[in-house]
Amino acid sequence: MKKKLCSLIFTYLLCLFLFLSIINIVTAADPTVGEIKLTPTKPTPQSDVTVSSDISGSDVSKVRLIINECNKQKGICLASRNITMNKKSGNTFETTVTLQWEDATSITYHISLESYGKWIEYDEYTTLLSTTGSSNDSNGSPGFEIIVFLIAIIGFVIYVRKIK
Repeated sequence: MKKKLCSLIFTYLLCLFLFLSIINIVTAADPTVGEIKLTPTKPTPQSDVTVSSDISGSDVSKVRLIINECNKQKGICLASRNITMNKKSGNTFETTVTLQWEDATSITYHISLESYGKWIEYDEYTTLLSTTGSSNDSNGSPGFEIIVFLIAIIGFVIYVRKIK
């Protein structure tokens, strides 16, 4: 009788342990990260970029954006920056990053988050930076230098007429 009772208690505890293990595995599923959105979609070097993403899942305690600025022609990247993303509303996390390198041609970024005490890293993405709108670009229209040139020609004509 005692042997049957011990066997029954052991079986009961084993089933309870397995049941609790299965529940922990099911509830501890990794959170999902939605599309990572950049605003503006084609940023320029040294500009402000807002990065946002929808993250669903339970027990997401910290979300970080890991971002690199690179110059693919030179084969150089700045050191990665690890930036905290704040919960904006619902499941949306957001942060604003100021790009630092004027020679950057692309940015590489991914999201890393902490859930149930472990850090999970997600897919990495690369976005080419736009070169239009930077201070070195010309829009093809005449600028202030045409006015200076016209004043110089008018001054020269007046000077030549006074000499004659």
